[in-house]
Amino acid sequence: MSFIPLSTCCLQGGRLTGTPRGTFTASNNTQRVGRYQTKPSEGKVVDEKVALVLYTDAFGLELSNPKIMADAFADQLKINVYVPEYIINPPPVDVFEPVAPLYPDQYASRSWATTIYMIIEVIWKIWRWLPMLLFPKKQVPLAQAAINDLTSEGYEKIVAVGYCRGGAMVQYLLSNQANTTLVGGIICHPSPEKSTWPQITKPSVWHLADHDQMFGAKDIQLLKDSFQKKVEDENVDFDCIVHTDTVHGFAARPTLEHEATKKAFNEANKSVVGFCENYLLGSD
Repeated sequence: MSFIPLSTCCLQGGRLTGTPRGTFTASNNTQRVGRYQTKPSEGKVVDEKVALVLYTDAFGLELSNPKIMADAFADQLKINVYVPEYIINPPPVDVFEPVAPLYPDQYASRSWATTIYMIIEVIWKIWRWLPMLLFPKKQVPLAQAAINDLTSEGYEKIVAVGYCRGGAMVQYLLSNQANTTLVGGIICHPSPEKSTWPQITKPSVWHLADHDQMFGAKDIQLLKDSFQKKVEDENVDFDCIVHTDTVHGFAARPTLEHEATKKAFNEANKSVVGFCENYLLGSD
């Protein structure tokens, strides 16, 4: 069974179609970070003290995908799900399409001249967002504040899932030992924030692409080596799944036409459900 039922009419160029049913609350005197919130469409929330927090990629809430995915998580887990607006004024959703393939070798037939031209054109369009894109640590304060908001509201156990830039946020959040309500995280095709790895001792599952320029084969091996010692010496719960024939973005902006990407999208997001069932709703 798919994480979200997918057909040719519900996915267009990596964009999930549909109407998010949750609500958005802007930041205010008691809530520092604006956020999308959703609940199960049918039935009551099974535990008001637990929550899943979804950290978006660099496009933030401009794209409907994270909201639609949050709705699906809420339905399957019967819990509250939040998507914080930790990126203010994100770049246009389609700005990277000319240089960001949806599957391996999509642009393999392009000439070097065309590729260079496309890269220069994209850089020209996004220059105002470069500080945000190049320095993920700048978004950590708001990402952290979103956790603090929920903790102050009475949530006792939180799981964070992050995609692309959001995956970087989860690495930083897991490395902060002060986050006592954060019990674990799922990290999907992020940038490798290696400075955080020594401090991460909470359960984590990593979903990576085997054709990801941001997180290449050497980084993947370094990640596995870094955490293997923790698994053996400290009994840290860690798993790393590398999805074959996929590129950066598969778990957040999949393309239906590519079967390996569709499969990886389903596997990564279904694992979020299993992780939450264990660490939020189970006995751990």
